[in-house]
Amino acid sequence: GWFQVNTGKRKIKLLLAAGGLMVLGIGLMLMTRLPVLGLETAGFCGRCHAMDSQVESYFHSAHREDVTCGDCHDPHGLMSGSVYAAYTGTRDVYRVVSGTIPPEITATGTSQKVIQGNCLRCHGEMLGEVGDTSRGDGMYCFDCHRRTPHNK
Repeated sequence: GWFQVNTGKRKIKLLLAAGGLMVLGIGLMLMTRLPVLGLETAGFCGRCHAMDSQVESYFHSAHREDVTCGDCHDPHGLMSGSVYAAYTGTRDVYRVVSGTIPPEITATGTSQKVIQGNCLRCHGEMLGEVGDTSRGDGMYCFDCHRRTPHNK
């Protein structure tokens, strides 16, 4: 049987299996960043009924022309964006399957920092004189621009 193989061969098989799983996992995470899959679009995000109001308000905003959900809600680095999208996507699927979707969907903690960074990434030139409003005790851009692009 498999467990009676010499210890050296078993270690090699375990390392190969672990390496294969790691490569598969990284590959799946990187796939979240492939535009052809559309995983960052309102069409994909809107498949969950909990996101109906967010998707509807997005379609009525100026952002609908040039920006996907992922452009605002995910980091833009290949690895950081992939890891973050895989984590939040897995969390969201779990919430749907387990029936634990929060009554109100809001951005908190890390999500707020990611969104603020993306506001600055796109609108940094306009914010040149103001700077990063979230520094110190400052406010996030969306504290005032709460309805851009969502109504809530």
